[in-house]
Amino acid sequence: MRVFFDGGICLQEGIKEVVLDPHRTTPGSVVSHAHMDHLSRGALMTPETLAVMKVRLGSGGGKPLPIGGSTKYQGFDVKFHDAGHTFGSAMVQVNDVLYTGDFNPEGGMTCGEAKPVRCDTLIIESTYGKRGFSFPPKREVERDLLSWTESEIPKASVAFGAIEFGKAQELVALLNSINIDVAVADSIADIADIYNAHGHHLRYRRVKGLLHEERKEPRAYVVPRAWLGQDAPESFAFFKEMNGSTALVSGWCAVFNFSKGHDLTAQFPLSDHADFDDLIGFASACQPGRVYTVGGSSRELAEEIAHGVGIRAEPLHEHRRRKDGVGR
Repeated sequence: MRVFFDGGICLQEGIKEVVLDPHRTTPGSVVSHAHMDHLSRGALMTPETLAVMKVRLGSGGGKPLPIGGSTKYQGFDVKFHDAGHTFGSAMVQVNDVLYTGDFNPEGGMTCGEAKPVRCDTLIIESTYGKRGFSFPPKREVERDLLSWTESEIPKASVAFGAIEFGKAQELVALLNSINIDVAVADSIADIADIYNAHGHHLRYRRVKGLLHEERKEPRAYVVPRAWLGQDAPESFAFFKEMNGSTALVSGWCAVFNFSKGHDLTAQFPLSDHADFDDLIGFASACQPGRVYTVGGSSRELAEEIAHGVGIRAEPLHEHRRRKDGVGR
């Protein structure tokens, strides 16, 4: 099977072709999850991703396939495996090719775990594909975050800045575990409502629904990252006036110190991605004959897999569709 990049990850066999995570609406495509850099309408996707897409894009259809489900699609045998990245995220198996999408072997409170799948060809994300891009143990980070919250709440409210889909809802679930009152931005609540419709039990209120007196009560806020700085909307200006504590939650906090430039009280390296060691271990465990790396640090990860694991590996962006329309 030919594998190449052409506005998405293209798998081609004879006249058959399927495109994974296309950059625009593309017939015969598959979407791995509902982050905006992967999302497009009309594709095969999990029911959860389809529901989130309708909120994030305002509309859009698609063909649902649940995690663990399989179907004949574009002439290929397609199966979804849990990716452990976000609610509804899937690794996509097409015949003997496995595409991880963004994935996390540790999973989370609102999604399962990514487990290796034997395959002939592995297409693996490389977000944290450089040696040294490593996270502390996830459960340890969660305990630190909760301990910090419990120590801050008696003094003032706390606000966590997080990406609006996935990390934000994971934070709500985590704070629910210690019975902290949580208020969230509408953009986060709109998606959290979908989690609850699919069997989760997240407890939260909307920031705009808090009464004036309630804003003075100590609680945790989960808001878009921009709200922690100068881009906070007028509806959240009261938080700064109360001198609340702020924290950024991102895997990149393990690599960079954001506290000085963003006026943060704390930062927590809680990630929904695989780190460098996870990527290397996962590639080895799938036992593929060939690996393609996708995304940031793709060249570095390909070299590490080739030299350290002994599997032929190269960045997918070096393989493009030829002018005759056939993949390289």
